[in-house]
Amino acid sequence: MTGEYVVDVLAALARVPSAVPLGAETLIAPDHPTLVRYVQDHLRPAFLATGATDVIDLPANQFAVRFGDGDGPTLALMAYTPTQHHNLMPDPWSGRIRTPVELGVDEPCLFGQGVSQNKAHQACLLDLARWIASERVELHGTLLLCVNNEGRSSHDCSRAILDALPRRPDLVIQLFCTGFEVSVGNRGRVDVIVEVQGTAAHSSNPPDGGRVIDVVADVVVRLRELDAVVRARAEHPELGREQVVPYLVSYEPLAPHTLPASARITVDRRLLPGTDPAKAAEEIAAALEGLEGCEVRPGVTMLPAYLPPERREVLGSLDAAIRERLGESRHGVYGGSFDAGGPYERGIPTVMFGVPAEGDLLGDDFVRLSAVRDEAAVLRDTVTRFLRK
Repeated sequence: MTGEYVVDVLAALARVPSAVPLGAETLIAPDHPTLVRYVQDHLRPAFLATGATDVIDLPANQFAVRFGDGDGPTLALMAYTPTQHHNLMPDPWSGRIRTPVELGVDEPCLFGQGVSQNKAHQACLLDLARWIASERVELHGTLLLCVNNEGRSSHDCSRAILDALPRRPDLVIQLFCTGFEVSVGNRGRVDVIVEVQGTAAHSSNPPDGGRVIDVVADVVVRLRELDAVVRARAEHPELGREQVVPYLVSYEPLAPHTLPASARITVDRRLLPGTDPAKAAEEIAAALEGLEGCEVRPGVTMLPAYLPPERREVLGSLDAAIRERLGESRHGVYGGSFDAGGPYERGIPTVMFGVPAEGDLLGDDFVRLSAVRDEAAVLRDTVTRFLRK
């Protein structure tokens, strides 16, 4: 224990498992036992211990903590629970604090799987709740501190939250490891699944037709040609281009000297605002038409999001708080796909903001204590500016 609340609560959360299990199934349901234990046995009691009394139960193992007089604007801050990266971290649930000079860092950091992706942000929300409750901070409007369990590459959890909240937010800030940049947009993504059915045979006597590996090779060539067309078709000034990129191929069965009977190709079809995910999948199906044994279907989908410059005045409180603490406020776009497209599809201005992620994708995850303090301070200032009496 350090005696500093935001650090100690982060260390406590870092000791609780919250990871998506390793394996081919990378999606985790909001009512998975790991998330139920984490949310109900740890996060909820931690919020109640801050002195927060107005807890709103939400569908899908989620909840929100509400503050304010309800008479002004509504600000929603979202923190997420599924831990998806740093899967090979040797000591994932230590919550240990040390200075990792071997990584070129000369200040104290807290180690634990998920600390940069989600637990630092949860700790900052807990710190914010504790400060509001203990200091009896008066807020004009509504502040909603939301716990979001989205881990299925969809927006289902955010949709469930927004459907159940008593007020529609005027701004949603999704807490994520953006390196203290305000992410004003990201491309969307639909995973398009290409199933290939053929004939299993011994490799010494391959059949004339139904060779699954040959069909997969043809699929990859056609997708490369379609990718070139899609990339050349349109470019967003900030978000970049769309793409058609196969990233996973699996065969069944995998047996000695056996040509497989089936294959599955997963295609990353990145989307710009205005592109219909279903039509993007249909375009892939049309490009593969005529290939033997091919079936195409859309998989999980995350929508694009983009807050244009003319609508960014809603970010005034956040920008001012960042400048006050960090000296400058930077707007940018997130390179991957995340959950901003969920609220954005309903016309709600939605951005992402949070501490840097400095660890290795598969190895150690850590966050600088100074960064956690900075995020906590920015959120306090943002809330008081946005919901000023």
